[in-house]
Amino acid sequence: LIRPIAKPTDLLALHDEVTQIIQKNLTQGIDYDAIPGTGDKPSLLKPGAEKLNLAFGASAEYEVTEKEIDHDREVRWSKRKKKWGQQRGQYTWEMEDGTSIGLYRYVVRCRIVQGGRLLAECIGTCSTLESKYIDRPRDCENTTLKMAQKRAYVGATLHAYALSNRFTQDVEDMRDHFAPPPKPVQPLRESDIPFGDAPKVEPTRA
Repeated sequence: LIRPIAKPTDLLALHDEVTQIIQKNLTQGIDYDAIPGTGDKPSLLKPGAEKLNLAFGASAEYEVTEKEIDHDREVRWSKRKKKWGQQRGQYTWEMEDGTSIGLYRYVVRCRIVQGGRLLAECIGTCSTLESKYIDRPRDCENTTLKMAQKRAYVGATLHAYALSNRFTQDVEDMRDHFAPPPKPVQPLRESDIPFGDAPKVEPTRA
């Protein structure tokens, strides 16, 4: 028979401790945040995951299980970009095509350990084929590795403390994908022009 390794009272006590740490030590907007379009649950961010592991004396171990590095790979891409309007905060979406050189992809396993005991593990991946990196891959080789590590770390932390009912996987890097519909761009009014910058109007002759 398969039996639990912990008493129900111990599991309830752990749940209460985690809840108290979240309520007293984690700050919305820094440690976790709600990402529009991803559901009702907020997303756990890396600073929040670090605080949780620090509180329980746990640490992370990383292993790169797969990688693809091609400095000379030519990649054609098409992505949606913001085109800013004349007024602050107003933009529209437009498609842009191009070609970039370089391809970098990493698969990272993160293990959360406590005193030599494995609590949880998770795989995280990142590639310069993602839309936010595809137009500048050679500038993002290290960034993609760090992002794969971060995704694996946050995922492993969620598993370690059974937080999937409270938080979603880290999706902060997908804010643009879930961006709300753009506001219509309004024509610039005379009242919007700062004092001293108004165009000069030549008087008309009778």
